Amino acid sequence: MRSMFYKVFFLFCLFNCVSLFVCGGKTEGNFFPYGVASGDPTTNSVILWSRIESSISTIDVQYEVALDPEFKKLIASGIVSTSPEIDYTLKKEVQGLEPAKIYYYRWSWNGHFSPIGRTKTLPLKAEKIRIALASCQHYGAGFYTAYKYMLQDNPDFIIHLGDWIYEFPVYGTVCARPDPVGIAFDLATYRAKHRLYRTDPDLQEALRNFPLFAIWDDHEVQNDYAGRALSFYNPDRMKAAYQAFFEYLPIRQQKEWKLFRSFKIGNLLECFLTDGRQYREEDVWHPAFHAPVEATMQASAPGRSMLGSEQRNWLIDSLKSSHAQWKFIASGDMMMDIKLGGKPINLDQWDGFAWERNEILKTIRDNQIRNVVVLSGDTHVFSFGKLLLDGEEIACEIGTAGISSPAGKIEGKEKILKENPHILFNDTEHRGYVLIEISPSGCIGYFYGISTVLNKEGERILLKEIHIPSRFK
Repeated sequence: MRSMFYKVFFLFCLFNCVSLFVCGGKTEGNFFPYGVASGDPTTNSVILWSRIESSISTIDVQYEVALDPEFKKLIASGIVSTSPEIDYTLKKEVQGLEPAKIYYYRWSWNGHFSPIGRTKTLPLKAEKIRIALASCQHYGAGFYTAYKYMLQDNPDFIIHLGDWIYEFPVYGTVCARPDPVGIAFDLATYRAKHRLYRTDPDLQEALRNFPLFAIWDDHEVQNDYAGRALSFYNPDRMKAAYQAFFEYLPIRQQKEWKLFRSFKIGNLLECFLTDGRQYREEDVWHPAFHAPVEATMQASAPGRSMLGSEQRNWLIDSLKSSHAQWKFIASGDMMMDIKLGGKPINLDQWDGFAWERNEILKTIRDNQIRNVVVLSGDTHVFSFGKLLLDGEEIACEIGTAGISSPAGKIEGKEKILKENPHILFNDTEHRGYVLIEISPSGCIGYFYGISTVLNKEGERILLKEIHIPSRFK
């Protein structure tokens, strides 16, 4: 009897030792603590994402895609290998899907399952599309309550306009929750920053339910950086930040960290997702606010570029050739000019690249391209207004406030708005998001503020509803 006991005890210990080795020192708990996400959907494909907790040199993780959340109608499955080289992140482009269809997906390993994700492919044609706009989500500055309310809106997808993470831990004197990572400056700390931000439950739930299109702005790397300068002065930091961004977001990998791309929804909408940082020319004044006259003259010099020639030509040619009724330009920075005393206020925005902005606006005007809407982030404030060229309205712009990042006190706000009457709506007090409904007859924008992001109890407030009627060719 005692011999049998020792045999059973030996087998029990052996099983646990093997489990500890195979599981990388972990035999229970959540193997997918950062949730799941999907992104860059097309009419027949989507990118799936997650991350598994492990310390094994290489680990094979299964993915499954089904038509139902019970996974009885399985339509795709396979294995994705991951390792420390990509920080145990998981990405898979699933192809062969049907347009305008909801799919459910999950990841699993050794009997441990991720949360069940829900995603949706783009339609071949549509009469109505709902987009949620997000931007600027500093972890320490506040909770991501806006994403909780996005769930109620049931958008077709989310567009994030940049500042997905922040490289620094504390925003001024605001500290709603601690950021133990500190300052991100290399691959390990940028990865740690992404993991920290992914722990927010409202962000996880939004990404679990809706596909994402994302671009970056500056804080994914460093405040107000210009790619053409940083790639010379500190290329290792820029490369590390870009690598972590592509590892942690459900977007397609392209050569040389290429981010700009577009997506179409039949003849209703074509959206151009731009990269305003990687190819940007060096700052003419730092910090970017209230530059002297000499710097503003340099900023408007012919040829000065935020996008770089390849991306600018792609955007201009794409605008001219698009057959979509609505043309959206997703920009990390505000494109509307904002002046005070006749001078640009902020040269880090498109005001610091006036020549290139005018080239884009000239293309729209000269080719009679209708229904162009710029979507922008970065400012931490809500805004809506007109893009003007020689006093003529060429396009309009919708700017979303930060999910959590504060705007701070804006000196002389009334004077700024009086001097810039093309800004038709502005709110500096609230954090939040914008919901846009797009149809052939027009666009409706709902500017939703959150009463507070300093705790989890913030309430949603409809600050403004704007209507943009369609102007047919």
